[in-house]
Amino acid sequence: MMARELTLLGRSFLLLAWEDIMEQVEQLASKIEKTYSPDMIVGILRGGLFVANLLSDILGIDEVHPLGLKSYRGVGERGEVKIYHWPRLPPLESRSVLLVDDVSDEGKTLQTAINRIILPLGAKMVKTAVLHIKPWTTFHPNYYVVVTSSWILYPWSRYESWRQLSKMHAELTRESEAAQTLLSVLGISRERAARLVRDGAV
Repeated sequence: MMARELTLLGRSFLLLAWEDIMEQVEQLASKIEKTYSPDMIVGILRGGLFVANLLSDILGIDEVHPLGLKSYRGVGERGEVKIYHWPRLPPLESRSVLLVDDVSDEGKTLQTAINRIILPLGAKMVKTAVLHIKPWTTFHPNYYVVVTSSWILYPWSRYESWRQLSKMHAELTRESEAAQTLLSVLGISRERAARLVRDGAV
């Protein structure tokens, strides 16, 4: 399965397989290595850490640190960015940092990470890299691959997408054609989806 656009529930989706992610990460790495040689990578949980680990492998950068930030307040809403996992970073004087996430939506997460964590620790330089940016983002990373306004269905967050969409569209909690189509696209069994509804996860 390769990347494809689809329309469902009146929305546009970009469905990505792991093969697509690997191809896009390689494109991202090619852009980075032309102009930047970071000493370390900081990956924003959760999706950004997948990208960060792949970049570290391609670029040969062993030092990777996770950073937990979240700006989603509710379904379809975004509030104040909160830090829930502080990275155990060494002093960053004379260090060049690559800050990585999967997508720059509004851009608040990346901006907060830079202003509240990376720069206060004295980084000599920090540049940012993502796979995707949204047209409305207020923060433009130094490196990115694709601009899209679609809802991105990443392979590492299929269940999260199902939970969010089920809360936004009541028909997904029933045996509807839309529910069957989305479950097929996401690769989630009906039994698993039913348990999520029964257990109150959606």
